[in-house]
Amino acid sequence: MYLYFNYSESGSLRWYVKVSRKGRRIGISEEYGTSEFDSAYQAAVVALGGVMRMRRVKATIKQEQPERRYLYVDISQRGQVRHYVQLRNRLPKIRIRTEFGTAAFDTEVDTAIAAQIALYGNAADYINAQKQRNEPRPALPGTPAAPGTLRWYWNGYKRSDHWFGDLSVGHLGLAESTRLQRTGLIESLLPENGEKPFAVLTRKVIKAEMKARTPSQAGNLLSAVRGMIRWMIDENHLDEDDDPTIGLKSGKAKASRESGGFAPWTEDDMARYRAKWPLGTEARLMFDILHYTFLRLGDAHRFGPPHLRQIVRKMAVQIATEKSRGNTTVTVPVHPEFAASLKAARASNIIGAEVFTGKVVRGRIQPMNKKAWAAKFKKYAVLAGVNEPKKSCHGVRKARAEVAAYADCTESQMMAMFGWTDPKMPAHYIAQANRERLGISGMEKIVTFDQSQSLDDWLAVPRANSTRTKGRNGVVTFPGNIRKKVQ
Repeated sequence: MYLYFNYSESGSLRWYVKVSRKGRRIGISEEYGTSEFDSAYQAAVVALGGVMRMRRVKATIKQEQPERRYLYVDISQRGQVRHYVQLRNRLPKIRIRTEFGTAAFDTEVDTAIAAQIALYGNAADYINAQKQRNEPRPALPGTPAAPGTLRWYWNGYKRSDHWFGDLSVGHLGLAESTRLQRTGLIESLLPENGEKPFAVLTRKVIKAEMKARTPSQAGNLLSAVRGMIRWMIDENHLDEDDDPTIGLKSGKAKASRESGGFAPWTEDDMARYRAKWPLGTEARLMFDILHYTFLRLGDAHRFGPPHLRQIVRKMAVQIATEKSRGNTTVTVPVHPEFAASLKAARASNIIGAEVFTGKVVRGRIQPMNKKAWAAKFKKYAVLAGVNEPKKSCHGVRKARAEVAAYADCTESQMMAMFGWTDPKMPAHYIAQANRERLGISGMEKIVTFDQSQSLDDWLAVPRANSTRTKGRNGVVTFPGNIRKKVQ
């Protein structure tokens, strides 16, 4: 590791040892490759205060991962077996130095996991957790599928216009993420049923498969099967009345309403994030893009200088949304605080020419896919203390939608700012804001009414020895209910 060479003026090869960049070096005159050379090398390293290290080797043995959650093992480039603790991907790693299998090793692992959970954990994390391993999915046959089988129809659907899209016949096709999701869902049915006729996929079978999944996954499976069946009906492979999904419903929408989906960020969350990441950092710029442009993840990860345009003498964000496949354009004036954030980021030289944020390749900022962009933002959020499981990029957007509703923005304004095409979305936030406002204003009226009344004016408490109460039954009543004597 500390061995270097160069050539003298006469062209002869010279070997020397150096352990630091600016430190002194010791030359080796022995012949390279001999035991004398190795001895001289080791002596030179010791004389310079270095530590002998192993030569780099390519790891050829894949280590089996421990069953304990958060504990991992790998082999370094130098062939060293390393154990470390990591709570989740992209979070810091804690190296375990003690010998594997000893009591000291277990104690050090417990301490490291507890420290990580204290910093970045949530309610689902606990020290003695075991890894959840999924059974490997059986490989599908490599032979062509027999006509009429479920796998045959599935292969045909994946080559169709319904899958890839063709506007000439009125099919938009599926997004890449949707195709990937549906592939996993449908191919989970193929190991057992793929070589059987399509008729095996009855309503009872589909319902049983849905029951074995979460409400969200059950809804996705039903959508995937229905997509394939729509293609089969269009291609005359199946009669519309024989659709096995008729009458089937999933609880995905209800489960989403009950869980609330992604959790909106609170003011405390945003304050913690800003305190951790000041202006001029990549983490702050990513947050400000989400916070001041209201963009979805699919648009925020590709947002860059080309999307800033001057409209009616004002700088504005203008971008065609990914979800609408470019058919809906969002136009939002640049917020003054966002302009300050961009200025600070430009001064720190962290803004790219195509995108504002991304990965650095050879000194230039290159675009990232949206999953990687979301993972990087989640890492920054966790490091700032915003580590709840459902608080992600979309939670910032939901928080801003709530602010827009409280700011009395109309449905049309919110649809234009957030890129919605369905008025149900802004109506949901506006109704929620109006409900809270009505509750607050109603209580204010009750408080005002209570403070305007005096119990002394309403309650007449008679005295025991009063001549006015003599001969009465002593019942307390309102003054208006006491009849006056007629003279």
